[in-house]
Amino acid sequence: MKPSRVTATRLVPSLAWLLAFALFALLYISLRDVFPHGVGWFFKVIPIALLLQLVVAKGAGRTRNFLIAALVLSGTGDILLSLDGLFIPGLGAFLLAQLTYTALFLTQFRWRVGRLPWAAVILAYALACTLFIIPQTGDLQLVTLVYMIAISLMAISAGFRDDSQFLWVALGALIFMVSDTLIAIDKFVSPFAGSGVAIMATYYIAQLLICVGVIRHGRGPGG
Repeated sequence: MKPSRVTATRLVPSLAWLLAFALFALLYISLRDVFPHGVGWFFKVIPIALLLQLVVAKGAGRTRNFLIAALVLSGTGDILLSLDGLFIPGLGAFLLAQLTYTALFLTQFRWRVGRLPWAAVILAYALACTLFIIPQTGDLQLVTLVYMIAISLMAISAGFRDDSQFLWVALGALIFMVSDTLIAIDKFVSPFAGSGVAIMATYYIAQLLICVGVIRHGRGPGG
């Protein structure tokens, strides 16, 4: 029992790390409109860089490699979306990040009938968002639909991971969907007050839940 406790402790982020993550996330969320043009992206990606550091330090094997790739792609998407005229490349980077997360979750896949309600929830949410948002996206309907399918697959696969505490990662995936939905509503349907705060808060929480949940699931070098 002693080694397992040590391993479990090793896989938990330290309080100092969590405070740093929360501090930099709140810093960007609070001051994102104050940063000079072309500088905000640097502060935007600091929480993702902290997650990357955590993954490198505490991850192992192919799980770590998948997480590194997903976070690098996410950080790239964050930067591109912060710059003028690069929405499509930014969306493409996040699309690749979602596919990477999906590939990772499928390596931990286990079919369970009891998880079908989770898939039903994701499909219902995705269908509602598709019917509400896609007609408003103009020339980007196909691109948006492809992205919606990709992130839905990511969230569904998160719910079928072979992990007794799968719900943490699954909730992270669902919150990621919510964050991207808010982006689409704000950009294509109707801008709304507090959109920046809501989008970035859900985004950071989603990435945190996914990465920490997957790391805690790690089962050694092959995991």
